[in-house]
Amino acid sequence: MPLTQKPVSLKVNACLFDVDGTVIISQPAIADFWREFGKDKPYFNTQYVIDISHGWRTYDAFAKFAPDYADEDYATKVEAEIPDKYGQSAIEVPGAKKLCNALSALPKEKWAVATSGSKIMARKWFDILGIKRPSLFITANDVKQGKPHPEPYLKGRDGLGFPVNKEHPEKSKAVVFEDAPAGIAAGKAAGAKIIGIQTTFSLDFLIERGCDIIVKDHNSIEIGGYDEKTDEVELVFKDYLYAKDDLLQW
Repeated sequence: MPLTQKPVSLKVNACLFDVDGTVIISQPAIADFWREFGKDKPYFNTQYVIDISHGWRTYDAFAKFAPDYADEDYATKVEAEIPDKYGQSAIEVPGAKKLCNALSALPKEKWAVATSGSKIMARKWFDILGIKRPSLFITANDVKQGKPHPEPYLKGRDGLGFPVNKEHPEKSKAVVFEDAPAGIAAGKAAGAKIIGIQTTFSLDFLIERGCDIIVKDHNSIEIGGYDEKTDEVELVFKDYLYAKDDLLQW
């Protein structure tokens, strides 16, 4: 049976955020980029790439669907242009700015970004939204293996000082904010609980992928406070669409 108690409080050591679809709804802008890229390439199935590649690094999409363009410098260059060329199509995930800036205001840094986007593109999205970036800002340029490999989220939790503790998971409680299958798989493989954001996929789809709790957007979440003794930040879910009955067990 799913958890039905509302509100619910979750105390964690580390909060790890995806960006595209989780902090900013950038999919329309990225789709515009792919449509422009595929215009003169008959072999390139633009809509299929748009449908399947959300949460991927652009370089990985090039490598699979347009290998002649699989160059990391090129991928970084074209990604950096997306906010400038197509950014008018992107909007904030409701409540993201308030939640992220509340985390930044805590006496100790408790959050990090781990995105499949390039560093320049991700930073531009944060600038557009007016969100203060955390010092730990992991992007496609910082990992050898992108999502669904856990490397981005492992780097995030390691950097915050809470690596996976398989023998005592209660001593390294990390959560991942995600909207996409690749990121959900990466977060689970990194030993984190998944806070699913229903911006891109259906509720049933996110449940099937194993999210531990699912919200419509960040307006459902508040910061309850910070406990210096346990080094935990409290996330209060005022409302949610679904939660596993073992959500509070670590």
